[in-house]
Amino acid sequence: MSAPDLDVFLTPAGLAEDALHGRAVVVVDVLRASTTIVAALENGARAVIPVADKGEAGRLAASLDADVSLLGGERGGERIPGYQAGNSPLEYTPEAVAGRTVVLTTTNGTAAMAQARSAAALAVGAFTNADAAAGFLRRALDDGRPAAVLCAGSEGRVSLEDTLCAGLLVARVVGAEAAAGLSDSVQIASALYRGSESRLARTILGARHTQRLVALGHADDVAFAARIDASDALPVFRDRRFVLEAR
Repeated sequence: MSAPDLDVFLTPAGLAEDALHGRAVVVVDVLRASTTIVAALENGARAVIPVADKGEAGRLAASLDADVSLLGGERGGERIPGYQAGNSPLEYTPEAVAGRTVVLTTTNGTAAMAQARSAAALAVGAFTNADAAAGFLRRALDDGRPAAVLCAGSEGRVSLEDTLCAGLLVARVVGAEAAAGLSDSVQIASALYRGSESRLARTILGARHTQRLVALGHADDVAFAARIDASDALPVFRDRRFVLEAR
């Protein structure tokens, strides 16, 4: 049996323009864009439009009906001044987002999503929707299509929490034995997750980005983002926006 065509990119930095072309890709930004998008759509948002640039986000939000849109985003972990929401999944409640289109720009996650637009199919993954994200990858492989996990990382660097999540997805999709025959990055993510599985929450708390968010007062976001399989929502990319996968 041939090895599954599954890869993991630990950071978007240096990613070749065609690296994701033709692949089914799950973008992971545990802290916090992926977790926030999952929460927003689960809580009734019509769509989430990821935007890398603040100026573009502002212009896009201004073009939408203010009664059915919401502008959210952060830089450096803090809400952008003048925006209606930041990047905390706890802000995207049913009362805040139901029936609305969210325009979201973040330091790392939405930039990674922009880089992944050449993918044949694109979804968002996090700990909170790990089973749904793994199913997306598994279906692609079963259909004979290559698949990949793209970790957003943190300011161009590999992030512990995203790599752990990628390892969890690898475990759900192909298992440790098959992962051992794949790329070094798949093996790194798989080994990190397997070595931390019994103390996952403690490992996440040790991540540099986690510590930064806690220092900024966002410890509740970290706890929210660490809940494995808390949601069955799968955000998929359609017409330049993420919407819930049709069931």
